[in-house]
Amino acid sequence: MYLIHAHLEPPPGAALPADADVRVRALARPEERVRHGSLHADARPHPVLGLFVAASSLEAAESVARRVCERALDLDPALRGVRLLRCEAPLVAPYYEGLIAPPAPG
Repeated sequence: MYLIHAHLEPPPGAALPADADVRVRALARPEERVRHGSLHADARPHPVLGLFVAASSLEAAESVARRVCERALDLDPALRGVRLLRCEAPLVAPYYEGLIAPPAPG
């Protein structure tokens, strides 16, 4: 299972629908194995849609998430005009490195 972040850019002056995560997941096919979605509408600089994808590799999960998002942006009228900026696994190493780093002097 992989967490993939889809970074989305709504059209100027618009916002993503509050149920964008539900809309995207509704267009995922069963064989794509998208298990859960969560919209982070307040993420900066652009909203982020987190998708949990069951896949054999990170590359496969990113590919599935991209396809599903592109399909939703093409087919769902409420998502028309939204651009998919990137679709990738989030980098979490800095967070974990901070947990094990020695305290800063001072």
